[in-house]
Amino acid sequence: MRLRTIKKVVYIGIINHVLSGTFAFSLKRRMLNAVGYEIGKGTKVVGPIYCTAKLKAGENVWIGRALTVEGNGSVEIGDNCDLAPAVTFLTGGHRIGTHGRRAGQGESYSIYVGKGTWIGARSTICGNVKIGDGCITAAGTCVVKDVEDDCLVGGVPAGVIRKLTDESEKNS
Repeated sequence: MRLRTIKKVVYIGIINHVLSGTFAFSLKRRMLNAVGYEIGKGTKVVGPIYCTAKLKAGENVWIGRALTVEGNGSVEIGDNCDLAPAVTFLTGGHRIGTHGRRAGQGESYSIYVGKGTWIGARSTICGNVKIGDGCITAAGTCVVKDVEDDCLVGGVPAGVIRKLTDESEKNS
């Protein structure tokens, strides 16, 4: 095992088993950056975290408990986002194969979450999708296609519930 891999396993183990919770945010951020993730200033990771893909989180992001990033692709999260507990990003999948084996050739995907977006608890974000700036995904949502800026989406698969505006939120 290479030294960098060993360091990553040890640091993630410490984050997941010793530092998991709403404390030591600066230390967890430094440890994640030290093993190759890009975690911005002021970002708070609760932990545990499971991530096999490339992860980049902007500044002042909240990453709730039990974040999962599966696959060999990448996830980029904009500034000022909030990820509730148990959010899953799926950055890998397969082409549709033949009758003999439907899970064909493997693929890697990129996922982008725009600035100021809130991803609700137990949401799943699949494939090559972009969630725009200022969006909300309701709890339990499965996002399988792009979401425009300032939309509240929910359901499986995600559908637009309504457009969001700063003015409408003042009157809610």
